Formats: sequence, structure tokens, C-alpha cells
Amino acid sequence: MKPSWKFSLFSATLASMIASTIATLLPPSAIATSTSPNTPVDQTNAKEAEELCGKPTLDDLTQHKVKQGETLEAIAKKYELKVATLMGLNPEVRSGEVSAGQILSIPPLDGLTYRFKNDENYTTVAKKYNIRADVLFERNGCQRKPQVVFVPGALWKPDPVPFNAAIASRGSGNPDVIFQTGGYPLPYGVPVTSPYGWRMNPVTALWSFHSGIDLGAPYGTPVLAAKAGRVDYAGWGDGYGNLVELDHGSTGTRYAHLAAIYVSQGQNVAQGQQLGIVGSTGRSTGPHLHFEIMVPSGDGWVALDPAPYLNRIASAITNLPLL
Repeated sequence: MKPSWKFSLFSATLASMIASTIATLLPPSAIATSTSPNTPVDQTNAKEAEELCGKPTLDDLTQHKVKQGETLEAIAKKYELKVATLMGLNPEVRSGEVSAGQILSIPPLDGLTYRFKNDENYTTVAKKYNIRADVLFERNGCQRKPQVVFVPGALWKPDPVPFNAAIASRGSGNPDVIFQTGGYPLPYGVPVTSPYGWRMNPVTALWSFHSGIDLGAPYGTPVLAAKAGRVDYAGWGDGYGNLVELDHGSTGTRYAHLAAIYVSQGQNVAQGQQLGIVGSTGRSTGPHLHFEIMVPSGDGWVALDPAPYLNRIASAITNLPLL
């Protein structure tokens, strides 16, 4: 069992080691250039650190070979981890998809990897993720000079893709082109794969309320503003994945699980302007657009069933259980 961070369980050597290391790492000159000990002194320090603190978390990863039919959610559940932890540590599965035979690195607890920048150290990184510097130090084997550390409890999030006029105008030659969509958030009609209302959640298997509708569009389909408005939010929305929320004054709309975002917070958009592309980020079982219409109430914003307000929706509900 690893030692607790209570002083009574520390040797004087380790206590002194932590104090001196945290102090000496404050100036940029102390930032590491290598994770491997290169001198006899470094090797002795590394051995002493491992004896006192245990292996660094990144040296204690389990390898999981994906079986036929396994999902990323199932693998995360097996190891009692969040999906975001596996995505952060395994960039090849950040689409949310896994393939039989893939080898995934599995940490013993939730967290993310972080590479020190030139002016960073244990103290600054600990402050950034709101954890204690000594805990970060111990989780990384009490290494004095690491390049990459494991930050326990922090969750990986993808960086939203900024607006790119060249991409947004793809196929039109004009980044300001306005699609005449009639209030529909996609360029063509697609089936509703999950309607508004109560349903069995396909990810959690719990009976829950679905506050929008899922439109079964292929990956990369342009997502369009249903109405002119202002971008109230553009970024990561936890279970919603990459999320855009538009404020239209008396109403609001929400566009979730995007693969990429082409607008930024505070930006004014016209009806039909491209906001991003369809993806499967967040809690999602496959590519689709989760679309919501919201109106204000005495208790804040509430969601309406979007179906009566949209055209081009296929009348048949498919059996694809997309979230």
C-alpha cells in the first residue's frame, strides 16, 4: 500500500525531499529535460523516491486488448474509470470508437497526462488543476525532473476547433453564405433516431428524460443555425460533448455532440450559418446531432419538443438508440 500523505507516515528523508523539491522547482531553471536519471546521483534519488512513494502512475499502466464487440464505455466501466480518462491517455480512440485488437493503456485511477511547458513546475500545474502539489509529486513517484506527469482526478477535454473560414466555406467559395434552411439545423432531411421525452438512456441504461431530438446525420454533416442569434456558448459541454448554444432572444437552441465547432462565444450568426459538423463527442453511441429548443420560464430555461417546429424530419423513428 502506498503511504498516506500524513506526516506521521513519512520518513524525515521523504519530508525533506518533498519540501526541497517543491521549492527548487519554482524557478524555470528547475524544469526537467528528461524523465530518466542520467547520473549516479540521479539514479540513487530515483531509486530512493520509488522506494518511498511507489512507481509513478504512468509507469503502472495496465494494457487492455479490445475484444470483439467491446465499447469504450464498457471498457471504462470495467476498470471503474471515466471514458474521458481513456480518451486522454489513448488519442487513437478520441472519436469514441474502438476496434477489436486495439491495445489501450489503462491507469489505476481517473486523471490525465500533462507535459510541463518551459515555465511550469509541480506547483503551477497543481494550482491549474486545483490539487495539492505534494499529491501530484507523490503520484509521479516523487520524481524531481519529469517531462510528463499524471494529474489525478483531472479529466481530459478536447480543444474546441476555432472558426475556420476556409472550412466553413467549403463547397460554397464564400464564408458568409447563408443556407436557406427554413429553421432546420441540417442541410437535408434525416431520420429522427431518438425523440424528445422519457426513454431508456442507451449509455446509462436508466429511465431518463431526453430534452431534445437526435437527428441521425453522418459524421461531418454541416450543422446550421436554425435561427439568427448570438453564440451564448461554444466549447465542451460534458455529456453533450462539443456544444454550441445560441441565444435568439425569446428562444434558445442547442447543438450537441459536434466533431468540430466553427463559431466562438459572443459571435453573431445568421440563420443557416454553419456552426460546426456532426460528430459523436461526449456521451454518444454514434454520429448524430442532438438538437434542443429552449424557452425561458420562471424556473429558468426549459426545453420544448423540437419536432413540431422543424421541417424535413423523416416521419419514421428508427431503432438506432443514439443519445
